[in-house]
Amino acid sequence: MDQKLFQEYQNVVERNPFAAKIGMEILDIRTGYVYVKVKKKRELENIYGDLHGGCLYTIADNTAGLAAGSCGYYVTTVNGSIQYLKAARNTEYIFCSAKVIKQGKTISAVHVEIKDERGMLLNTAEFTFFNLKKKTDQEETA
Repeated sequence: MDQKLFQEYQNVVERNPFAAKIGMEILDIRTGYVYVKVKKKRELENIYGDLHGGCLYTIADNTAGLAAGSCGYYVTTVNGSIQYLKAARNTEYIFCSAKVIKQGKTISAVHVEIKDERGMLLNTAEFTFFNLKKKTDQEETA
């Protein structure tokens, strides 16, 4: 794990009220890759006791954004698509990985997978991000 990126993006998660509210915890980060976990809590569930689809989308979007941003750009989501393959139930945590599959000058593409604590694939997602501007070394550590 890249410790400099970890500290920088741990601060990003803490400053993002929505990511902090859902309890995202970075477990691994490298340039172009992020792996997080989120504890399943009652306030994140739907009426059936499963993690709410909107929450799963949020986790995927935030994790993908961290991965895209780790390549040195400020980014914003352009498009996202999630495939709900299996309900997120009977698990204490979910784990989300995001990998940049195409880093461009203006657009980055990211693939996401969400799994339960047993490694069962629950969701896949694809996101595109617009690269707003390149970060400078001073901005990255601020």
